[in-house]
Amino acid sequence: MKFIEKEKIEFKNPIIIEAFPGTGLVGSIAGFQIIKELKLKYLGYFEIDRIPPLTTVEEGIPYPPVRAYANENLIVLFSDVIIPPFKINELAEFIVETFSNKNPKLFVSLGGIIAGKSEKVYGIANKENLIEDLKNYVEIFDFGVVGGMSGNLLVKCGDKGFDAIGLLAETVGVRPDPRGGANLLDVLNKMFNLNVNVEKLIKEAEAIENKLKELAEQHLKMMSKSRKEYPMYI
Repeated sequence: MKFIEKEKIEFKNPIIIEAFPGTGLVGSIAGFQIIKELKLKYLGYFEIDRIPPLTTVEEGIPYPPVRAYANENLIVLFSDVIIPPFKINELAEFIVETFSNKNPKLFVSLGGIIAGKSEKVYGIANKENLIEDLKNYVEIFDFGVVGGMSGNLLVKCGDKGFDAIGLLAETVGVRPDPRGGANLLDVLNKMFNLNVNVEKLIKEAEAIENKLKELAEQHLKMMSKSRKEYPMYI
């Protein structure tokens, strides 16, 4: 596993946001909007064995499927493919190792919780003082199981001494949920003063759903497979 850096940026204790595909694709939707609105630079990409060989083309230029965008204060990790469950642990550890030399202020993982609605955002964190701060913005996810990257990344960050939180948006299911993504953005705006346009995201919901339709189909297949192979994965 490698990270190929394509842009040199002088970072100032950046916040690192993981926005990989998950339930309702809420993290992907929020991450995509942050990248687009803040005009983040293409920082580089991950080389990961045994992921779907998909290449994204934007304005005629091909990009690897798992990549990072950044400015001096923010790094967003984004993927056009579902990260297979058997790669999540390794990738989470690799992310922490790769970006630890950027002196990150905080790792933030974005995910979703199936609730049949898109209203609340819940929070988890790897330190008690972070939990207290999260209470000012979201409800705390007191008890349950968190699958995918969110919980794993927080554990790996804790092992290395880095602060990390997870924001989990209620979502209607595995199909793209722009409303859930907008709820995540609303919390991120309040926490970090990102000033990303949430209303614009809601208005562009149809366009985003079309862009992420293939991701949703992949996620449905992966979730079905994961339930059989990994019963605790949600």
